[in-house]
Amino acid sequence: MKELLTEIDNLISLLEAEIPANPASPKAERLEARLAKDMRAYFRQLSDALPWGEIEALYYKKVKQE
Repeated sequence: MKELLTEIDNLISLLEAEIPANPASPKAERLEARLAKDMRAYFRQLSDALPWGEIEALYYKKVKQE
């Protein structure tokens, strides 16, 4: 599970580096559409590899309950 969390953290860093200075530009809109497609594919693969019940259990294990 630590590897999964590291992979997600790395993915977030990569996504942050791709954020354009002007989000309303045509380039940013194309990037947003491509990113949405890539993220759908990524999470489809993730759900195949790790069933949602396990993700929920991981979430509650790692997140402090109030």
